[in-house]
Amino acid sequence: MKPWFPALVLSLVLLLHPRVVTAGTSTPPAAWRDDLAPLQAADWNVDRAAHLLARAGFGGPPAEVARLAQMDPAAAVDFLVDYEKIPDSDLPAFEPSGIYPHGWKFGQFEGAGRELFRTGKIFGVPAAREGALPLQPAINEFYTLLVSEHAEMRRAGEWWADRMLRTPRPLQEHLTLFWHNHFATSQEKVMDYELMLRQNQTFRELGNGNFRTLLLAVAQDPAMLIWLDNRENRRGHPNENFAREILELFCLGEGQGYTESDIRELARAFTGWGLAPRPRTNDPIRFVAAAAEHDDGEKRAFGVTGRLDGTNAIDLILAQPGTPLFITRKLYRWFVREDLSPALNRQLADLLVQSHYELKPVLRALFLSRDFYSAPSLGTQITAPVPWLVGTCRKLGLRQLPGTPNFTETAGALGQVLFYPPNVAGWPGRQTWINPATLTARARFAHELLYPATVPDVARDKIIAEGFRRLPDVFPQHGLTPRIWDDHTGRMEPVSSERYHQFLAELESDTPTTTVATIKVDPADPKMNMALKPYGAAGMSKAAQMAETEFYNLGVGVYTGFIEAYNRVKPIPRTPAPVDVPTVTQATVLGTPEAIVDGLGRNFLLTELAPTRRAALVAFLQGELAVQGPNPSDPRLPDALRRTLELVLSAPEYQLH
Repeated sequence: MKPWFPALVLSLVLLLHPRVVTAGTSTPPAAWRDDLAPLQAADWNVDRAAHLLARAGFGGPPAEVARLAQMDPAAAVDFLVDYEKIPDSDLPAFEPSGIYPHGWKFGQFEGAGRELFRTGKIFGVPAAREGALPLQPAINEFYTLLVSEHAEMRRAGEWWADRMLRTPRPLQEHLTLFWHNHFATSQEKVMDYELMLRQNQTFRELGNGNFRTLLLAVAQDPAMLIWLDNRENRRGHPNENFAREILELFCLGEGQGYTESDIRELARAFTGWGLAPRPRTNDPIRFVAAAAEHDDGEKRAFGVTGRLDGTNAIDLILAQPGTPLFITRKLYRWFVREDLSPALNRQLADLLVQSHYELKPVLRALFLSRDFYSAPSLGTQITAPVPWLVGTCRKLGLRQLPGTPNFTETAGALGQVLFYPPNVAGWPGRQTWINPATLTARARFAHELLYPATVPDVARDKIIAEGFRRLPDVFPQHGLTPRIWDDHTGRMEPVSSERYHQFLAELESDTPTTTVATIKVDPADPKMNMALKPYGAAGMSKAAQMAETEFYNLGVGVYTGFIEAYNRVKPIPRTPAPVDVPTVTQATVLGTPEAIVDGLGRNFLLTELAPTRRAALVAFLQGELAVQGPNPSDPRLPDALRRTLELVLSAPEYQLH
């Protein structure tokens, strides 16, 4: 039996017994619902400070909650919202691996196909002078860059999660996550981790500022220009993708307040907003408003006629009555609760318009309102995977994201990998976060945090994707050498065929939960056509489909790409989580089993345990100690506390905030 299985069973069984959730020790009056009036100092307490920190941040240990509780509510809200006043220079910057040693990026394959087949040199790599496959080095580099981009993006996701954990500005990182979900952009298409990090920084810098400023920055953001194809939006050949999504998903809502004609005309307004040509392949990508590509003719959108450009289009969209309603609705449903009354939505929208789209007044009004602390708002949201993982680490007092259990692997199992939203609509969230599989993954994460292995047997970020591990067997004629990551040398080292097959068998018995570095080849993708179309190669989702030509072998390229990419990309540290359970539970150690369970509930839960659940936990702790009251000198006490804490972290109430 897996060690975390009892916790999972307890959660699944008790999830069948729903309860009305109330927060802390004081039930809010029913009249607080839908009331934007500010909470008074007399109504402020530790429970409400914990609720604020969970929703406007990622939660925190009791000492952090106590600091907020010692302020009055207005000061606590200002402390979180005015985060730019708090120094954060100690937060570590992302350290690139250096995945572009030849100065070429993956996306720079475009337009170079003829040169590749004419000279055999691309990505700074010349054709092979000897052997039967002269273009193999270029193909190897192509797949090295492809895998490197995903692997480096995974490192960037770990860096961002670590920043969420360490930051003294929790709302800043929470808003960065909110805007990442709102303006959902994925590395799957952008394929440039530097551009994804640049967009991430835009959200961080502008997240609590002016929405118009943010929207304009996103519309001119290189990652967004690639993601929604506006770099292909040219005079005479308008691309409607960005214009449609800015209306449907970013500002108004699908089918709300616009027509198909408005989309077409706004697409014309955005023509010419694209990326500047790069004289050299390793030049940075930057936005340009190309006058030669802009349709400067008269356009008519939302009843307004004129020679509209992209900035005019954004101002027209912001002037629509549905836009402030849509933006405040998104903010409310993210930070407060799902059911927003039309009257309250109108109040918040009016506040946003009156403040000329400044976001701080709306955030202050939300976090300070009685409605925010009303009963329907407490413990009614299922915590999304990333905030749940980060919040758990914060509550356990960790000061650095642990390497094991691995954050990205667990986040993938839970359904939310940073920089990889599923589509332009972002993550669906809410009830989709919880099912038997994700509860299993949450319980396993809690167990591995509290009972970490010293070092995992396998570096998960250095495992070749499942469909391509056996390529040395598929193409024996090319002498592909099997390789496995070596922690001591920090490289993919050659191993014997016998050792490699043993390694593969071990993987099959314990398959990683998720693999971020996926390889997808679509023959319809222009980036792929230049390499594949001249030789009629089909897709390569299976090793057996990989084409061999007189110029190159795709299987060799993919396998070599994985090896070289993993050698280039810095490994993710595999340090265990140093959870100090006695310190985490120190306020409860000398009490009765009932007091210990209640103390853990106060420190880790935002809602009261259901009576049946509380009784089960008390009985479990008593059984672990075989006595009615714990003895501080009892050698069984530390593990009993650890196992009880594991059950608390696996309880249904802990999945809510």
